[in-house]
Amino acid sequence: MKTLSKTRERFYWDRLRADVEKWFRECHACGARKGPKTRTKSRLQRYNVGAPFERMALDILGPLPVTTKCNRYVLVLMDYFTKWPEAIPIPDQEASTVAEELVRAWISCYAYL
Repeated sequence: MKTLSKTRERFYWDRLRADVEKWFRECHACGARKGPKTRTKSRLQRYNVGAPFERMALDILGPLPVTTKCNRYVLVLMDYFTKWPEAIPIPDQEASTVAEELVRAWISCYAYL
């Protein structure tokens, strides 16, 4: 650190390094000039799926405008192997509603294929 070496050339006191580092952490101008720290991201990994319905994705889309059947959300399901998507309208995001629709519209239809 350039500032630390220049400070050491001219001054000495106990805990000089800690004080200089603290000053840099609290200096708003220094923080604005440096910008945000970049975070390292881990590499994407493959997940090989060997059979249909071995793994599936589930997401909830909404809130959307209320339909005539009082549905406000869409439950989106997709099988990783076949890439088969399903979009199921649901009235709320409660776990019981999602579980019921998952069994009714997905598991009961495709479980024995």
